[in-house]
Amino acid sequence: MKTFITAGLLVLAAQLAACTTIADLTETRDGARFRVGDRASARVGDVMLDRYRYATEPTAKPRSEIAAAPGRYALRAGYPLVARRVDGEAAYCTPPQASSVACFYDRDGDRAFDHDWVSNWGVASSVRPLPVPEPYDKVDSRMARGFKSELIYLGLNGQVIQLRYQDYTDDLSAPSYTQPLQVRLDTAPAVTEIRYRDALLRVLEADATQIRYQIISGFSE
Repeated sequence: MKTFITAGLLVLAAQLAACTTIADLTETRDGARFRVGDRASARVGDVMLDRYRYATEPTAKPRSEIAAAPGRYALRAGYPLVARRVDGEAAYCTPPQASSVACFYDRDGDRAFDHDWVSNWGVASSVRPLPVPEPYDKVDSRMARGFKSELIYLGLNGQVIQLRYQDYTDDLSAPSYTQPLQVRLDTAPAVTEIRYRDALLRVLEADATQIRYQIISGFSE
C-alpha cells in the first residue's frame, strides 16, 4: 500500500486561520488478493477474485458524542472525521465549510482523541487538550476515486454454482453495479470453468458451503 499527500493542498489559511495549512491525506491501493496460477478456496459470501485501484481518505468515527466546546458544536457518535495534516501534524477533521473547521488529535496514539483545534471566520484556537479522552474507531473510508471489482461465491444449488459480480466506482459504501451469475457444475472428467469478462477460473471442487478453484486469468483494469 502506498500513502501520499495529494498535490492539491487544502490551504485554508486565507479563510480560516492565518498561517495554518491543512493537507489532504489519501491512501492509494492497487492490486489483487490472488495471482494468476494460484489455487484458492472461498466459502459462501467470500470474494473469489478481485482487482482494485483506488484512493481513499482514512476516516475515524467517535464512539460517543464529543461535547461542544468554544468555537465548535458537539459531534454526534459516529460522525465521520477525515484524516488531514494540520501544519504537518496528523489529525482527523470535519469537512471544511466556508467559514469553519474542527480537527481532533490523538497525540499519544491510544485510539482516543486528546486535543482539538478549531477555526471560525479566520479566528483560530491553539491546539487545546480535551477535558476527557474521546475514543474513536478507524473505519473503511469512502473511495475518493478509482474502482474495485469482485466475484463472490454464493453456494451451490443442485448442480448450479451461484455467483455475484460487483463493481465499486468512486464509493466503497455500496456497489455501483451487480450481476448475478450461474454456472453449471459438470461432473468429472469434464472441467467446469467460470468465465466472466476477461477472468477465467477452473473449478476444482464445489459444494453448498465452499468452492476450490484455480485462477487462469484475472480481471483487467
